[in-house]
Amino acid sequence: MRTIFYHFILVGTFLYGMIFRAPALLFKKGRDAHNFARKVGTNWGKNLVWASGSKVKVIYENDCEKEIKKIKETGEPIILISNHQSNLDIPTLLGYLPLDFAFIAKKEMKNWPLIGGWMKALNCIFLDRKNARQGMKDMKNAISKVEDGYSYVIFPEGSRTENGEVGEFKKGSFKLAKDSKVRILPLTICGTYEVQSKKSLKVKGNKNIKVIVDKPIDLTNLPIQEQKNIHKIVNDIIRENLKKYKM
Repeated sequence: MRTIFYHFILVGTFLYGMIFRAPALLFKKGRDAHNFARKVGTNWGKNLVWASGSKVKVIYENDCEKEIKKIKETGEPIILISNHQSNLDIPTLLGYLPLDFAFIAKKEMKNWPLIGGWMKALNCIFLDRKNARQGMKDMKNAISKVEDGYSYVIFPEGSRTENGEVGEFKKGSFKLAKDSKVRILPLTICGTYEVQSKKSLKVKGNKNIKVIVDKPIDLTNLPIQEQKNIHKIVNDIIRENLKKYKM
């Protein structure tokens, strides 16, 4: 019964946000359209977590809460790097992470009904992974967006993991942070795998979902060798936080 209710909310609240409220997008451009789409996403995310019978707690490691608040207040663009456990990851981040951001996504999502339109309004970047030349153009567009003040979430594992653990990070996922020279924010999602794994559509509530926010990393302050291995360094941080807070 919960699974049916969850999927009803999954579709229903998004349709409400994008059909009954979306006409406002006709009169909004740029940052205004982004802010509207972000608000829709926040409500949608919280509704989905609630419908799954779950609760989310945001935890700040290494006394970084004040720094995160400063990032929010100043609008500093940042690249958020997160592990990927479940379909509930994106709603969890949208609903509960107190920062403004969009997503780096595969190009196929651009044409998804309604969701594609919402992602465009949010200023998501759609990467073509099969066409190297187009991929370079997409990355230049992403750098331009970051320079305009937009922050982006990247899942460097490439897809949801099979077992809820942290997989290897693709080195290329850190190119945007390196080229735009903005800070990296490591995020660890813990507990969404128990709600809905990659292997099943069944939904099971979890009152102990956590989003662990770690201290931002400034690549320009790192030695060259650490900059080259930043994908491994961030992977280690997220692995350790998952191990620390896993149920």
